[in-house]
Amino acid sequence: MNREVLISCFLPLAVGLVLHDPHTHVHDAPPLPAFCNHLDCPRFSVLQTFKEGYELRQYEPSKWVMTNLTAMIFTDDDDKTMFDKLFYYISGNNSAHSKIPMTAPVLREVLHGPGPACESTFMTHFMIPFSLQANTPTPTDPRVYLRDLPAMQVFVRSFGGRPKAEDYMNELQTLADQIGNSARFENAFYFFSGYDSPYKVTDRHNEVWLKKL
Repeated sequence: MNREVLISCFLPLAVGLVLHDPHTHVHDAPPLPAFCNHLDCPRFSVLQTFKEGYELRQYEPSKWVMTNLTAMIFTDDDDKTMFDKLFYYISGNNSAHSKIPMTAPVLREVLHGPGPACESTFMTHFMIPFSLQANTPTPTDPRVYLRDLPAMQVFVRSFGGRPKAEDYMNELQTLADQIGNSARFENAFYFFSGYDSPYKVTDRHNEVWLKKL
């Protein structure tokens, strides 16, 4: 992948994705990975593990709550505002006026613009818990939406620590380089995911994803 294409409109962001079929019974599903931190977490199967350390995963369909922003510059304040909108939704700002359990990961999808002087669209997601996927309270904030994500295959590179914006982009570029052929993955958008509370000190888990074509 051409680095200039990949990072042309990237701005600070942090964050993941995976997916669940609401018709799948819990007892039929594989155990959730340890990095989900005992939270509901999108279900996937590993189709292939490559010698470089990245994986090809198959994700099941799932439902998420999301908010989005299109901007030339994406700031830390924008990041916090988007997260807070989703946190307010699970805290009761929904049609049922009920608290909804937190899930993992926080997923950021970035749809980048076509060149250096462009706007990018940033989408932050929380997955809806399994118990509410079939009957989900609707958001009361008009800037918050429910979104069904289809089944998909993604190349995934995992890494630890507390990554900053540049770290995520470096990991994404490394994943693209390891795959080696840009015709094998989607170039128009990519995903960042973070699975841990800010208060977790060790064994942190982060991922970058490229959708397989």
